[in-house]
Amino acid sequence: MLLQKLLVTPCFTMILLVLLLTASEVVRAQKVQGEEKDGSCVCQVNSTIWAFPAIKYEEVTKLLQTSQTSLQNFQLQVVTTNKELPKLQDRLENLTARVQHFQYLNTHGLYNALHLRQLSQELQELHQSINQTHRDRPGAETQKLRTELQTFQEDVEKMYRDDIFNMESVRERLRSFNNRVQNCRTIPEDFRSKGSCYHRIMKNISSPVNTKLSPYGKSYISGGWGRDTSATSEMERYWVQPLVSGHRFGNIIRLYQSFEDFMSGRNYKDEIIAPSYSHSDAVQGPGTIMYDGVVYYQCYTAAELCGFDLQTKKVQRLKLPDAGINNKFPYCYYTCRDWTDIDLAADSQGLWVMYSTEANHGNMVLSRVDTEHFNITHTWKTRLFKRSVTNAFMVCGVLYATRYVDLYREEVFYAFDTTTGMEDNMLSLPLEKVSAGIANLHYNPTDMKLYMYNDGYLMAYQAFF
Repeated sequence: MLLQKLLVTPCFTMILLVLLLTASEVVRAQKVQGEEKDGSCVCQVNSTIWAFPAIKYEEVTKLLQTSQTSLQNFQLQVVTTNKELPKLQDRLENLTARVQHFQYLNTHGLYNALHLRQLSQELQELHQSINQTHRDRPGAETQKLRTELQTFQEDVEKMYRDDIFNMESVRERLRSFNNRVQNCRTIPEDFRSKGSCYHRIMKNISSPVNTKLSPYGKSYISGGWGRDTSATSEMERYWVQPLVSGHRFGNIIRLYQSFEDFMSGRNYKDEIIAPSYSHSDAVQGPGTIMYDGVVYYQCYTAAELCGFDLQTKKVQRLKLPDAGINNKFPYCYYTCRDWTDIDLAADSQGLWVMYSTEANHGNMVLSRVDTEHFNITHTWKTRLFKRSVTNAFMVCGVLYATRYVDLYREEVFYAFDTTTGMEDNMLSLPLEKVSAGIANLHYNPTDMKLYMYNDGYLMAYQAFF
């Protein structure tokens, strides 16, 4: 019991230090001569050999204090690590889930029997497309394409014989062939550049000319808004389409007949697109656009486009073969914006849909939609990885992409021209915002403005050419 009490007393540490210090010294014996004096034995002893080792005591004390500090720091690091470890595990799981979409490249590689069969099929389809284009519009470019494709087929046959493939190079050549064929095909007159599209590439973007909180409130962080892109009239109709249920679905669009009504929040009409937000005709994702009185959007949980006619109240559907959906290829620069796999845009050249496919390795695919017959007429394949951008929009037949700079700034850094097939990833057009996330961004040729749904804020910008 006495020992236990000593262990818990503060001074016991000091006693231990003294014992350790004295025990560490070599015991020395001293022999002295004594003399009898007044009936007593008197001797003179040198006591310095038993002096308290104060200097060593201080050194050991400092060492002990340093050890205690190091131990406390180590304990603090352990506590911090225990707190951060779950976050790191969540990040790792998120990264694993995001990479899982492309795991087939790791497990099967770029070269296997399935890829080779797919390559043969794509070559056959490309050959048929070039021949059809040459019959419809014979010219030097189509003849050149036929010759180059023949050479390419011979190269592929040689790869088969030698069993040596570079599928990445083959894919790139196929992509280039496909885009050149698209540019040679018959294009309607309304597809040609005109008006503000004369200079093709944007030169600058203004500061926000309009900033307004969504009429549904700031909690509706995902949705879309803008002005009707009408190809036949100058009707000034504005719309707001919010998303509910995890910022994923919607079934209502709010319409304003003038800009004044929109800014004042009066004289609006809520149009029902679908009976509920879980109906097969409901809206999924914030890629909505209104073009010539029709609301176009991704259909509920499907790789399809829906078109809701505001006059007839009827819905048309158009399939997008192989399009990734349900967060397979969302806009994902910095942080992912969920349910943005399929995005729509409308400019002076028509209606566009932007998405990604596994066949194009997650890179963006751009298709032009014929709104009269509601089918896809042209498709271009880019080298822009969709998960590496925050949003995209179309201006004059040119695809633009943005990336995150900071909380209040975006940058338009990429352009793909459907007329020439040329890509430019050296753009640097600043774009201001008031919050981090962009749900919807599109251009309207009627007033030459960009419209952004920015985490519940409705913003507009002037585009310059």
